Amino acid sequence: MFAFADPTELWLELASVPQAWRPAAYSSAASRWNGYLNHLCLTAMLDWLRAEQGPRTTSWLEERQWPSLWEVVSGSIITIGDRRLALIPTEAIDDGELAVPQEWVDLPDWIADYYLAVQMQLSDGEADGEASWLRVWGYATHYDLKTFGQYDAEDRTYSLAADQLTQDWNALWVTMQFCPQAQTRAAVAPLPELAPAQAESLIQRLATQPLPRLAVPFAFWGGLIQSSTWRQQLYQRRTQTEARVNLGQWFQQQVSSGWQRLETLLATDRQLALNLRSGREAADARQVKLIALGDQTVALVVQLSRTEDERVAVLVQVHPAGDASTVPANLELKLLTETGETLQTVQAGAEDSYIQLRRFRCPVGTEFQVKIELGGAQVSERFIM
Repeated sequence: MFAFADPTELWLELASVPQAWRPAAYSSAASRWNGYLNHLCLTAMLDWLRAEQGPRTTSWLEERQWPSLWEVVSGSIITIGDRRLALIPTEAIDDGELAVPQEWVDLPDWIADYYLAVQMQLSDGEADGEASWLRVWGYATHYDLKTFGQYDAEDRTYSLAADQLTQDWNALWVTMQFCPQAQTRAAVAPLPELAPAQAESLIQRLATQPLPRLAVPFAFWGGLIQSSTWRQQLYQRRTQTEARVNLGQWFQQQVSSGWQRLETLLATDRQLALNLRSGREAADARQVKLIALGDQTVALVVQLSRTEDERVAVLVQVHPAGDASTVPANLELKLLTETGETLQTVQAGAEDSYIQLRRFRCPVGTEFQVKIELGGAQVSERFIM
């Protein structure tokens, strides 16, 4: 539902705010709130624009890819045909300026044609009786930001004052429809590519930094974050560095953060149910987690069975996710000790429907790791029995 309080502005009411978001893993309360705010903004704008502009309106990234970006920077992009709109949300009360993180302005693959100033008010409804809403009160082009914007080196943003923005929402659609050749972008020089060893060093350094985007020179930061593979690795390091999944809790029907009961996921994902038709065995507890490896997604399945000697038998499998019927060729699944010593390795062939480690047994208190690798991308999960 939406309403126009001012005919030159776009106002959208946000319904059911507490239920609007399935939490992803984040390293801190601040990044978690950033993800929440951006998810609400992107979802509401996508729904409205699709109703207005039709199927040519899409999100720049898939839903599963956004958390790795929102962990470290705010903003999102919607594409309408060959034009890109950057959404820059804020909870600021006044309309003083549009401040855009440098990543959206200086990374060639990230830049947009138009940058929307989005003010958001989030209320719980029950406590104060107020509605939650977002308001698009102005916009600027990439050319405007690069040519007239004020660059702040401390927080790495480009800013334009309110009087430097176009504040009539309708003007955006007139320009897009009748002036398709209008200049919207300024020239941006590409950043040098990082060597793999350099990227790995940066990921290790930034894994525990509270503000990683400000911790190293932008040339290094931009070179790292513009790669979806390295961005995902940084995200995994930041959100899983010390996290251990307590497998013992699975027997009490507790679901670990980021995981789902296998039966729950199969009930809602028919394709994954078909993919998992092989390799399912009787178990006392089993959960699944979708793992992103660059532009590939797989399903990590862990099954637990109690044994007569009071240990627990563990079976670890990787299955295809989405529309795929086979796991990616050369995908590697490894079992490691707590200290990183490799115990088992299995590699997928060209037509494998799934791969699995040899079943192993653990006494209570055992810690171990499972690592999935594909090309330069890798994801590790740490467990304690």
